[in-house]
Amino acid sequence: MSATQPKSVHLTTRVSPRVRTKFIVKANEYGPHTEVLRELVEAFIEDRMTIQPPVTRKEKLYVTRSQD
Repeated sequence: MSATQPKSVHLTTRVSPRVRTKFIVKANEYGPHTEVLRELVEAFIEDRMTIQPPVTRKEKLYVTRSQD
């Protein structure tokens, strides 16, 4: 993704105030939290990251991935 493309839409999700605060504190170690969130979204789209399911699954988000 090009950093020069205009950013004109929003992507939102609801989290608890505690999760938001923890994310902002941790993300600020790497840069502005909005930039870290943007990089996470782009890395997910580009298959540059792997998400490990938690030990206790809360939702049906995680599916087994077939290896190429």
